[in-house]
Formats: sequence, structure tokens, C-alpha cells
Amino acid sequence: MEETLRKAIAEITYASDQYPEEQFRIIAENKEQAIPCLRAAIEKAVREQSNLDENYELHFYALFFLGQFQEKSCFPLIMQLASVDSEVLDYLLGDAITENLADILYITYNGDLESIKEAVKNPTLNEYARSGMLRVMGQLYLDGKLAKEELQEFIRQIVNEEEEIGDFIYSEIASLICQCHFFEMLPELWKLYESERADPFVNGYYEDCVDEIFRYEERRLCEETIDVGIMRGWAMFKQEPEIQKQKKLKEKELRQFSRMLKSYRSVQHSKKVGRNDPCPCGSGKKYKKCCLNKPQASEDMIESEQERDRWLKNYPPAAKERQEGRTYLEDLYDAESIEIDKMLYLALMERPDMQNASTAETARDRTRRYLEEAFSLFLEKKEKDKMKTFQEYDRKCSIHYHCKEWLDYYMRILETDELWEELRKVEACCDEME
Repeated sequence: MEETLRKAIAEITYASDQYPEEQFRIIAENKEQAIPCLRAAIEKAVREQSNLDENYELHFYALFFLGQFQEKSCFPLIMQLASVDSEVLDYLLGDAITENLADILYITYNGDLESIKEAVKNPTLNEYARSGMLRVMGQLYLDGKLAKEELQEFIRQIVNEEEEIGDFIYSEIASLICQCHFFEMLPELWKLYESERADPFVNGYYEDCVDEIFRYEERRLCEETIDVGIMRGWAMFKQEPEIQKQKKLKEKELRQFSRMLKSYRSVQHSKKVGRNDPCPCGSGKKYKKCCLNKPQASEDMIESEQERDRWLKNYPPAAKERQEGRTYLEDLYDAESIEIDKMLYLALMERPDMQNASTAETARDRTRRYLEEAFSLFLEKKEKDKMKTFQEYDRKCSIHYHCKEWLDYYMRILETDELWEELRKVEACCDEME
């Protein structure tokens, strides 16, 4: 090893508050000579673990460099590091466990899937590291390097395993099902929520996950490359005045954007259509000559079509213009099931006015009336398809909400509002389907 490289490595071996730009440049330019030393630094961390000098940093930088170099021969060693005791790993890597470890594992992955599977299922290891490994598996599937059947079988093993393996892992599984668009695994997703293993604070509730699984956008679970230069603005290094200024400016812009977004979301009004305005239906006629005096559909008596469209903006889109490789609600459910589900979605999705005491009564009335409409359509569907049990209906028709869940909620509202006749109808239906 030439003296310049040896000196650069020595200068980053222990902690310093100065970003080592020149040392990093030298190491990056001498990849082949540096790798043995970087590897040795990680071996030292794995060997000494909590006994490692707290000021020793070379293993930390080595991890990022091996990722930058895409050094697949070091994947087993990086897995050893990721598989040390949970508290030890936190001591050795800190926030890099959640922020960067998955990317580095993905970039250095050498094809040894079994070691990842074993680590994910090991409840003694760090949950954040294991959830990162799950993201690696998901990215390999999205890359076409891991068969859908193999990944789904692994997920089912975890979901159906009686032994608990960590709350964060279950939430990551829920996220993985959504991000990989595993529609056939909606029953497993429901099981995670029904058993209260998936945390709503991580991915939202089950109905949020259903929206997410139909949302197609370009996404990656792991980065394709990594560069040690990402550390430049990290808190572990003393920042230059200009960098600090830019950081504060960016934070200010983010706060302003957040306030603007919050203000936008809080605006709740439906635009009133004038008699001489163009009709909202798009016919090109004036409102008074078109839809003004048309008989209203039952749901139009609850709120306008414009309002419904507004609150259905996150609902899985219809297959009006199909795109290759995408699955749509219509591919999985019939039109009647989708219509019932939309009524439930409008009834049960959280809206800002539900939190506002002055409009809570209006929101409650709207919820009850949408549930009433959904129940009427539900009865028609149940009779038409001769479905006898909740389980049968859920298996064929339920999308965002399982029927026993929303029917129980509907009955509580009817009881509170003392609507006894309607309550008896719903109770009779539930007794029949139990």
C-alpha cells in the first residue's frame, strides 16, 4: 500500500469533526489497494463489538466505501456486521442502520438469499436491520431477480408463524405487500391488521394499504448506488458557514411549504354552480338547461358529485385507459362490489370536519346516510349472489372494509341515534350471516 493511501486511512480511523474530503478522495481513487484494509476494519468491529473503542470510525466509513465500490465479495462480512446483537449494532452504526444499511446490502448482494431469510426471521437481531433486509428482497423482486412465488411464500411463512418475530417486521411486511402490488396477498395483509401486528402509524390502516397497493408510481426500495460524499452535511461533522446557511434556508422552505400544504388541505368548500354556469356534467349546456332539475341519485342527496369526486381522489382509479402491467379494481371485483365499497369509503374515510366540533354533527349524519346506502346495496348483492356468511361475502366482494367491521359500526350509530327500526334490520342480517 502506498504511503499516501496509508496516511489517508490512518487519518480517518478515529472520529473527527472535520469532513475528510481529501482522505475520502484518495481512498476512492485507490479502490483495489484500499479494500483489504476496509475489510479488516469491519472484521475488527465484528470481532470486538461493544469492546470497540468508541472513537474508532474506520469500520463505519469502510461500510460506505464497500457499498460505493459495490464489493460483492464483502457481502457475507457485511451480513455478519448486520447480524450482531441489536444494541451492539446500534453502537457500531447508529442512524446508518435505518438510513443506509439496506442500500449497502442491496448494492453488495452476492446472491446468498438464504442468509437474508435466516436473519429476517431471527427475532434476536436488530429489527431495523431486518426490515432493511426485507426491502432488499422486495427490490430484488422488482428487479426481476427474485421470483414472486418465492417472496410470497416467505411472506406467508412470517404472517402465519405463531412465534412473534418483531412488530416492526410485520409493518415492513405490510409495506412490502403494497409496494410490490401483491393483490393476491390482501388476505395476509388483512390478517396482519386484524391481529394488530401491523402498526397503523407506519403504513396507515388496512384501507390505506388497499389504496397504496393500487397506486402505481416509479419507486425504489433500495438505492442503486451510494457515495461516501452523502456524509458531507451530516451532524457528525462541523459544517462550513455556507453549508449551514443553505441547510437553514432549505429547512425554512420546507416549513413554508408544509404550512401552505396544511392551509390548502384545511380549505373545505364546494363550489356553488350558478344557473347560467356550464353544467358540471360536461355536456356543454348551461346548468339550468341540463342537470339543475334532474332527479337526484340517492347519493346526490348526501353531497354533490363534485364533493364525492374530491374525497374519492385517492380511491383506486378505474381502468378507463389501461396501462400494460397494471392491475385494476375491475380485474378483481365486479361493479356492484366496487359501488358498495365507494359508499363505505365516503362514509368511513377520515375527513378534517370529523375533528371539528362545529361540523361534527353534519359529518356524523353524512356517515350514517352513506352507510345506509351501502347497506341497501349490500342486501341486494347478498341476495342476488346467494351469499350466506360474512366470510363468503368478504372473500368475493369486500375491498377496503370487511362487512362485519362496518356493519358493527353502523349498528352503533343507529343505536346512538335511536333509529330502532333500521337497527333491527341490520341486526337480523348479521344474525343470519354469523
